[in-house]
Amino acid sequence: MTAIASMHQLQATTAAASIQRFVDDIETHLRSLIGPSWASTGEDDRRVDALRMLRALPAVSTLRLVDPQGREQLRVSRLGPDIAGSGTDLGQTEAYGAARQRGRHVGAVYFLDGSEPYVTIHVGGASDRRGSVVADVNLKLISDTVAGIRIGEAGRAFLVDQQGRLISHPDISLVLRRTEVSSLRHVQVALGSLPSGTEAELVAGHDLDGGSVLSAHAFLPSLGWSVITELPRAEALAPVNAAIRLSVATLLGGLLAAIACGTLIARAMLRPIETLTVGAARIGAGDLDHRIAVSGANELAQLGDRFNDMAASLQVARDTLEEKVRLRTRELALANRAKSRFLASASHDLRQPLHALSLFVDELQTRPTGARRARLNDNLSDAVGRLNDMFDAILDASRIETGTIRPQISRFPLAPLLAALHAIFSPAAAARGLRLDIDDSAVWVESDRSLLQRILQNLVANAVRYTVTGDVRLVCSEADGQLTIAVIDTGPGISTDLQSEIFHEFFRASTPGQSGERGLGLGLFIVDSYAKLLGHPVSLRSEPGSGSCFEIRVPVVPAAGDDPLARSARR
Repeated sequence: MTAIASMHQLQATTAAASIQRFVDDIETHLRSLIGPSWASTGEDDRRVDALRMLRALPAVSTLRLVDPQGREQLRVSRLGPDIAGSGTDLGQTEAYGAARQRGRHVGAVYFLDGSEPYVTIHVGGASDRRGSVVADVNLKLISDTVAGIRIGEAGRAFLVDQQGRLISHPDISLVLRRTEVSSLRHVQVALGSLPSGTEAELVAGHDLDGGSVLSAHAFLPSLGWSVITELPRAEALAPVNAAIRLSVATLLGGLLAAIACGTLIARAMLRPIETLTVGAARIGAGDLDHRIAVSGANELAQLGDRFNDMAASLQVARDTLEEKVRLRTRELALANRAKSRFLASASHDLRQPLHALSLFVDELQTRPTGARRARLNDNLSDAVGRLNDMFDAILDASRIETGTIRPQISRFPLAPLLAALHAIFSPAAAARGLRLDIDDSAVWVESDRSLLQRILQNLVANAVRYTVTGDVRLVCSEADGQLTIAVIDTGPGISTDLQSEIFHEFFRASTPGQSGERGLGLGLFIVDSYAKLLGHPVSLRSEPGSGSCFEIRVPVVPAAGDDPLARSARR
């Protein structure tokens, strides 16, 4: 046990030292950006130095240069456009004050949306003439160090912050889900919330899967993080168990010799074996309610208990499977009923424009006047358009359900798409007496052009359909490398209890101001499904009587031929 504990502690300490060197190396590079005097370096020189540093440090995603007064003067990033002279005041932040006093401040670990963990390092000069630098560091590279630790056959190591959240783990999905392990006993010991007791060398506990483990840890005081190692208790105690098994084998040998001394001992041994054999046969035949009763506390009794535990587990598994089948059957029945309601409703909704088409055609055959013929042509075009919209919605829902949609991601300018939306919906908005206002954005985005247009068309179409008076606006705003596209209307709004249901398939709310026109209940379902397929978050803000605002966030990319590094070098 002493050798195992020493190995554990040595590997945890070595990993902690490697992580500390990783952070110290980044700090050393960042400190080279802080000259003897802020005024001694020009803006262009600082930009070139910052870009060179960003290339030299793969773990750094964003660099910010701050002047001696605590105002941000330059930001370069891998995740978005460069920003010069923003003037953001960081002088009143705790991180800035700590960096000025102690030379460095390492913030708390945080996670970007669906990404690896990050930490912000703030390096500052003590002199009033020196600026400071702030770096957002991706901790993914630390994962390589931690993942490389090998402890026995099944052991592992991981890294946690002061709150017990995983920063690095061999299973990266646990890190991305921001798993907290502060409830594990050996993690609590490492964080100092529990004393280690008398187990000075190893701490006993259970891992995330409930398995029994022995653990050691090493603390990084300058960062507040802890490296924790785990080794399954069974593996750690394998030498002891081997000795026990050897002893048992020796005793069994003596027992076999003793059996020859009397038939009573032989019968005492054969009776529980026969009980085990019969019980195992009944359980194997499917009688999971049967339990084996072997008296005593010897190995045969324990084996009987194991058979009983196995039968109970199989019984629970069978009952659970039956419950899952029942629930799945119920879900399928509900889905079939929903489809039936949809088919009944859709057949009624499709019949209306078809009936209107029939009436218009009949009237055309009576050879009406020229003015009346023009109106009939407009009515025919409107009815055909409504049929096309309904069939497009049904086709989109079918493609979503069958999973045949494969996004074609590309980079393209948003302006042509917005112009197309304006051309499509201007006549409908004018016919309803609404003002349609669509922003003219010059940004480039990364998405599937066709699917993004379908999302925005459905949102604008709903806004025009449900708004009686006022206006419908499409507004674009850019921040942190993301473009937020908001469709805002002055319609009746959506009550809070319906906001979680309107994105469901076939949901159609009875909303005032529709003028008798209703969709198939698929528009927002298609919006939500396409947005999830593209990874574009969709949100809703609405109150009854105050209109609605649907927002979708799309990644912004540089325009074609626009290279920030080349542009900086030319300057």
